Amino acid sequence: MRRVQPMRTFSAGLALALGLAGLLPQAAAAQSKRYIGFGDSITYGVGDEKNPDGLGGYTPRLQSLLNTRGFPATVVNAGLPGEDTAGALTRINSVLQRGGDVLLLMEGTNDINAKVSEETTLANLNQLAVRAENRGMQAVHITIIPRLAGAGTDGNNRVTGELNGKLRDLAWFKQRRLADPFEVFWNETPDFTQLYGGGIDKLHPNAAGYDLMAKVIADALTNVDSVPPVTGLVDPTDDEQNVPSSTPIRVDLYDFGAGIDLANTKLLVNGAPVTATPTGTPQQASFNYTPPTPWVGVIAFGIQTQDLANPPHKVNRTLSTFVVAGTAFLRGDIDRNGRVDGVDLLAFAPRFGARTPDPRYKTFADLNGDGVVDGTDLAILASNFGKTSF
Repeated sequence: MRRVQPMRTFSAGLALALGLAGLLPQAAAAQSKRYIGFGDSITYGVGDEKNPDGLGGYTPRLQSLLNTRGFPATVVNAGLPGEDTAGALTRINSVLQRGGDVLLLMEGTNDINAKVSEETTLANLNQLAVRAENRGMQAVHITIIPRLAGAGTDGNNRVTGELNGKLRDLAWFKQRRLADPFEVFWNETPDFTQLYGGGIDKLHPNAAGYDLMAKVIADALTNVDSVPPVTGLVDPTDDEQNVPSSTPIRVDLYDFGAGIDLANTKLLVNGAPVTATPTGTPQQASFNYTPPTPWVGVIAFGIQTQDLANPPHKVNRTLSTFVVAGTAFLRGDIDRNGRVDGVDLLAFAPRFGARTPDPRYKTFADLNGDGVVDGTDLAILASNFGKTSF
């Protein structure tokens, strides 16, 4: 830095200081970014008890976090309760006309409520991002947060999880940033129900939930890696029935931070690593595993992986459990090992009382197929207790 000469007078030094002071706000303003939080009622902030009059949610919290971290920002709340992605397409141009640098895009919850196809939702989300990019803005995808059990649609979050997996694929393919609150809520939070208001509302976070959403999004925008490797396509899907015995397993992995540690990434089948090497890059990799012998019974598969962050974020997780076609089971053989025993009773117990769409509900525990795991199912299990089928 150039040293000020001691011969300068106080008035000259004061003038210089005042001149620099006048330039600093302009420099800061030039670096500041305008973010548009665009989405439905979750973006708008419904359920935020700290801002009951609306315009709460993650956007004011995100603005505070970005400014605190040294990323000058204005975050505008452009959420509209009840909107689906088709409605968003009719509104986006008027929002973008107001100007901005970054579009934060989280839509799709209401598409799931209306049972809109995933392909349509993703096409609409891409078109929303393209319209922002055509105006010179950056588009950032945000995964849809999970919903509580008992929600009228997708209470087990199967559709939400699959849609988010495909959204990760879209973001990677289009080279866009992605913030992943679904992963943090669903897999990294011991009891994510504490992040919701409860009652009849199964979709909207409370203040603590919006706090966490803002942090996840801020981390993605400021290059803080706080999310482990995540999945895209998982096939066969969880609880899928009558799967052909030669069906290969496919798992796509993504990491929008430091990258996947491929050397420490394994595919697990029934809890044990199999001979399979992931192909791809640290940002996107895939397993494609064909069984050396035909599948039999029930197959559970998952991943063991970590990222390249320091320290690494580690994952050891079952992704899917499927039933092979042609496998004969006694009713009550919950673990599908060919025998009805105490292990099955222990597996049955935590699902007792569950009904669709409770995430505890599993088809294999609903022994009479009436949509609820109850005393009738327990009686069926008891009638076969101690018997074997293969």
